[in-house]
Amino acid sequence: MQFPRKRFAEELYYYSNQFVLFFVMIISLTSGSWKNALVTSLIVLTFMLIQTGLLALQGHIPILRLLYSFITPGAYSILRVTLSDTAFTETATMLLWASSIYIAVFQTLTLVFHKPFLKRLSETALSLGSALIFILFYAYLDLRISVTASFAKGEIDAEAMARTLRIQSFPAVFEKFIRAPQHLFALFGVISFDFMLLMARMRAITLEHRLTRIIEMPEEAKRIIDASRQESENGASEESPGEKQTTPTPPETPESLPVRSPTAFFVTVVSSDIIGFTDLSEQLGRTEATALLNRYYGIWTQCAGSYGGRIASLSADTVVTIFGLVDADRNADRALNAAYAFLEEMEGLKEDMVVKSLPNDIKVSLGIHSGFVTAALLGPPGQQSMSFYGDTIAIAARLDSLCREFHQSLLVSHAAYRRLALESQVTLERFSEVLLRKSTRPMPLYAKKP
Repeated sequence: MQFPRKRFAEELYYYSNQFVLFFVMIISLTSGSWKNALVTSLIVLTFMLIQTGLLALQGHIPILRLLYSFITPGAYSILRVTLSDTAFTETATMLLWASSIYIAVFQTLTLVFHKPFLKRLSETALSLGSALIFILFYAYLDLRISVTASFAKGEIDAEAMARTLRIQSFPAVFEKFIRAPQHLFALFGVISFDFMLLMARMRAITLEHRLTRIIEMPEEAKRIIDASRQESENGASEESPGEKQTTPTPPETPESLPVRSPTAFFVTVVSSDIIGFTDLSEQLGRTEATALLNRYYGIWTQCAGSYGGRIASLSADTVVTIFGLVDADRNADRALNAAYAFLEEMEGLKEDMVVKSLPNDIKVSLGIHSGFVTAALLGPPGQQSMSFYGDTIAIAARLDSLCREFHQSLLVSHAAYRRLALESQVTLERFSEVLLRKSTRPMPLYAKKP
């Protein structure tokens, strides 16, 4: 089974980075020699990596997350008892266990809670607690350094040093630490950094909740897309009269087209497929394959709706999304940004497959091309619906299929590339040339930079 590297990195980044620094600093100050400090640090950090790995693999199970969170504190406490005569009530040990319990409890509650409000409340408490933990660790390290220096100078004896480092004496020390003006800048930095982490977690929870609503509530998906269209219309109406239009702007939206009046729109099309879906579906079985497709559609609905796009057609694992039906300006940039967002979300989907012990070798291919499409009511009598057709869709699908040949996840045509803003163009590199339909000379293709 493939190891979930992304989940491992998130566990380490969001919740464990402060413990790494704390362990290394405390062990260095208390080991007596650099050899003992090095060996002890490696042992504790090994246990931390084991704990983080287990949380990445099975941390989605509440009871296991709670239990695994105490692996490193347990190993640290055993080492301290074995290698020194430090009392359990020493501040470092008490801070470590209190911090581990606090983080483990609120991480577990975040998993148990289903309502977004409760999840956000739990994440907020977790973030605030993490900031306080870091400040407490910092205060203890400051205390430890000053006490060790006083003991080395002979200003205090071993008994006084041990008494000062006990948890009973720490509240008074911490109050003095907070009032010291030289620590204000460090405290501000910790709070600012923790606030950014909190915002990142809130965005992740919001996106997860919206995807769940899209999959389970079709009317919610329609509301999100309608809202994105309204935002695009408002954005278009606020443009200055003298602003130059880089692409033709359609006079009407597809919903307002006359029934018997096919209309051309200048758009950017994204064609997407799951590579080898037939074989993958046989491995997964009908139930899991259906769940995968619904999640795949939900991700595209979210990503397309967020950038003013519309899903034009669905056929098994093939999704065709069109950008520019309401606001033709910057449609290529919005299509590319939606494609990037989709690829990022697919990484999260693959991580979910890993933790469920399901095949996770999911590869997608995306082709992006700009040009005209025709919008018209198509279908058998009495079953007509708004549909789109044209060479632009065919070329995007061709680029989609070429991704398999070139072993790329995304290919952008020159027609789409030259309509991108500079900040979007720099994310791509010229990859190859290919002779496409109705072309008299090879057309440059662009791929995402590694």
